[in-house]
Amino acid sequence: MPKRVSLPRWMVIGICFLGCNMTMGFAFGSFGTLLASTEQHFGISRPAASLGMAFVTLAVGGLAPFLGNVMQIVPVRYAMAGGCLLSAVGYFGLATLNYYPLALFMFILTGAGISLSGIIGPLTVISRWYTDGRGAALSIAELPIFILVMPFVVGGVLPHVGRSAILVTVAVIFVAIAPLFLLLRDPPANGFSATGDGAATTWQVVAKETGGGSALTNLQILSMRPFWLLSLAMGIMSGASLAFYVHIVAFAMGRGMTLLAAGGMLSAYGAAGLVGVLLWGRIADWRGPPQTLVLTSFLLTLLWLAMILVPTTGLYVVAAGLGLCATPMLTLHGAALSALIPSNSASRAMGLSYGIKLPFLFVAAPAIAFIFESTGGYTAPFAVIAAIMALCCLLFIVLSMTTGQQHNSRVPQGRRLEPSLSREKLPTKT
Repeated sequence: MPKRVSLPRWMVIGICFLGCNMTMGFAFGSFGTLLASTEQHFGISRPAASLGMAFVTLAVGGLAPFLGNVMQIVPVRYAMAGGCLLSAVGYFGLATLNYYPLALFMFILTGAGISLSGIIGPLTVISRWYTDGRGAALSIAELPIFILVMPFVVGGVLPHVGRSAILVTVAVIFVAIAPLFLLLRDPPANGFSATGDGAATTWQVVAKETGGGSALTNLQILSMRPFWLLSLAMGIMSGASLAFYVHIVAFAMGRGMTLLAAGGMLSAYGAAGLVGVLLWGRIADWRGPPQTLVLTSFLLTLLWLAMILVPTTGLYVVAAGLGLCATPMLTLHGAALSALIPSNSASRAMGLSYGIKLPFLFVAAPAIAFIFESTGGYTAPFAVIAAIMALCCLLFIVLSMTTGQQHNSRVPQGRRLEPSLSREKLPTKT
């Protein structure tokens, strides 16, 4: 049997950090900055140019179930390296093509790269390498630094070098970093402990108990009630976060702010989100992902109500609070799934879960706009968001109760979350 070669845990997290930040950071952080130059390059309208982000989002969510299953077959290091190469092809095509329908296919390739290297890949690596402290590990790996700095970087160099030079440079960078993912090898026999103290939460114990056996099938995952509770609630919350990005500037200007001041609310949201990712990841390790999600969704309910009720001078504080609690959702989603699902099925589960989230991402912003048009203001739309945050809180309470019952009834007897799983350890492909 070949000897295991393990990397230092900082390098494992660093590689995941690079995958998350490069794929998502450039795609989402530069799109708006490059929008006008995209219009000019292809000779298209603003709505047509905006379709690029819709195709990226469609690829991230729509291809996630398929790519998650691919990662059950292909070693994760090859899948993440392949995601970088797909992104490279996508950005090179966007730089050199002049036919916009074909360019839309390039956006799909970048979305696939995000799924492989930025979302499913890092979760799969962390769930296999870490036996506990997954929330803390994911919070560092998914810290959204690039997505905050990229608009300033791209905006600063765009007037000097142009859109095509930026995209070609990014494509070259993706090709250059792809071999780094090949450094990933099998995890240590007993995994890393991110906390170092060996203390595991209830969900971490359940995850360890479900770590072996045959990988779960799509049908087995989709038949799990906790999986649906988590995925539906996360889909609703992701849609609400997207609605914030789309509508908050218009809302703030309606409250009397200038365009520049209104844009500052997005900055407050993003800056607080960096703190929130690190904070809530560690709280998830301490209290467990379901209880942490109950708390964050409860706070989001209050904050969306506050957005309606507080005076204009207090809106920055509310926006920062929303960023603090909403930005870590990707980390908490991954931590919850990696604790709920055996590590050898994490990529498949994350792909399916993202597929469930996709409709909410498409519906949320237009739905809020429809309510705004129907009522003539943002009071009703934001009240609706507060109500659905309360619904998410209820779903997470049920999730917490369900998983707690499974742990209490099964783990002490040495059973797994899924009784059909064998106790035989199945090697995972990395």
